[in-house]
Amino acid sequence: MKIESLGWKAANDKDFEEFRKQGFIPARIIRETRHIYEADAGSGAVQAQVSGRFIFESESRADYPTIGDWVACRDGGGILIIEELLPRKSRFSRKEAGVLTEEQIIAANIDYLCIVCGLDGGRNFSLRGIERYLSMAREGGASPVIVLNKCDIAEDRAKAVSEARNIAGNAQVFAVSALTGEGVDELLNKFDPFSTIAFSGPSGVGKSALVNSLLGSGYMRTGTQREDDLRGRHTTTHKELVVLRNGVMLIDTPGLRELQLWGGQESLDSSFSEIAQAALNCRFSDCSHQGEPGCAVVKLVESGAITEARYKNYLDMKSELAYLESRLSEKGHLDRKKKEKDLSRLVKLYARDHKK
Repeated sequence: MKIESLGWKAANDKDFEEFRKQGFIPARIIRETRHIYEADAGSGAVQAQVSGRFIFESESRADYPTIGDWVACRDGGGILIIEELLPRKSRFSRKEAGVLTEEQIIAANIDYLCIVCGLDGGRNFSLRGIERYLSMAREGGASPVIVLNKCDIAEDRAKAVSEARNIAGNAQVFAVSALTGEGVDELLNKFDPFSTIAFSGPSGVGKSALVNSLLGSGYMRTGTQREDDLRGRHTTTHKELVVLRNGVMLIDTPGLRELQLWGGQESLDSSFSEIAQAALNCRFSDCSHQGEPGCAVVKLVESGAITEARYKNYLDMKSELAYLESRLSEKGHLDRKKKEKDLSRLVKLYARDHKK
């Protein structure tokens, strides 16, 4: 298999030019489990690990390779040693769970992010959750696609599709069934050969079963659900890139229990375009849309043009992003102070050691 069939494009040649002069070879990360990698340089999966220099120069988790990344490697005698990470064309990220303000990159260099929901009841179909995924996809540069799985057992399929389309913007909505195969070929034909798509969504929506259906084989395990709330158990515990029957590359990721935002206001505005457009007509340029006189956004909510639930979700996400921005600003300030202190200490040590 040639590296082009893994998604290598002409733009990658330019990025790799200097690395090729150093004798490195390009490869793509096709499997990842907690910094344990497999990479493919065009001749099959090989175990890979980052070099000591790579570890020394990395400042955060986001600097490390993840599924879908292109890397510059050298032969390490049966394994590939990762020396450099090529520039990412896109990424799907979230804020790392917990108190740390760090970016966790879930997948890199994807053309489409498929937001998979389940129409089997419970919390597997959430418009507010879809809005969050849409914002994150656009923030990272991937085109979002909404996939409504289990349409064969939906209580009201037409209503679910209509509601999803109302918030989708320019994203397409597909109703599919991994069990019966309905809509699966239509979804597959949406993507060009050698493009990369990623599946994401909560556990229990049938992502692994859908991957099996797209592959046309029982490649991946499928899981079960808890009967009390229809929430799924994790089936996919690692991230893996597989090639579908039409040459499309698919990245399946573990179900996400939470998706904390990582990004800026621009991606939020693109997912709530009617609110962003209305905000241009607010009386005050810094309107928070929470009771100021002359607020055009509140007027749309009061008229029913924007639902109360969508409006509240927008405010919640806007507040979350503002808090993230403040934390990043504070973290950047502290990091700079630490670097300045470390540099000052090194200068003093150098001066002492070279003092005549």
